[in-house]
Amino acid sequence: MSRRRSPSPALPFETLPRSRRPRSENTQSSASAPSIEQPDLLNWVPPLTHLRPEDVEACFLSPAGFQPPAGEAFLYHLTDVETARAYVNNALPLGDGLVFRSAVHLAEDLADISAAGELGVVKVRRRLIQPWLMPDRQDGRPCYVLGPETS
Repeated sequence: MSRRRSPSPALPFETLPRSRRPRSENTQSSASAPSIEQPDLLNWVPPLTHLRPEDVEACFLSPAGFQPPAGEAFLYHLTDVETARAYVNNALPLGDGLVFRSAVHLAEDLADISAAGELGVVKVRRRLIQPWLMPDRQDGRPCYVLGPETS
């Protein structure tokens, strides 16, 4: 008994193209596409949020009997005693807008204050915090506000 075979299934295309269509000249291959450079996350440095006291030569001063020294090498921040000691022992925050004055203007401020015993002064070297200082005016007197680096 002979078996009869069924015809082979029909192909979806009657005729297949013999060769691929040539690419146009203006189409770029994916290998020659310009690569977008990704940032190196392993070398990323977080933004600076505090200045270490030893980096800016910060020290605590008592406002009693403060006499402005000659020259403009230092700037001064007037605050309560606990906060001043915390800044000198820990760090100066860049995001809090600390106001610094020259020695002459600090002496003028201290002359206007009656309760100087409850206050403390943070003294820093001007050239070490200069990149983070923004000139400002407060009470009609020039001052500097400590903030994120602007340069």
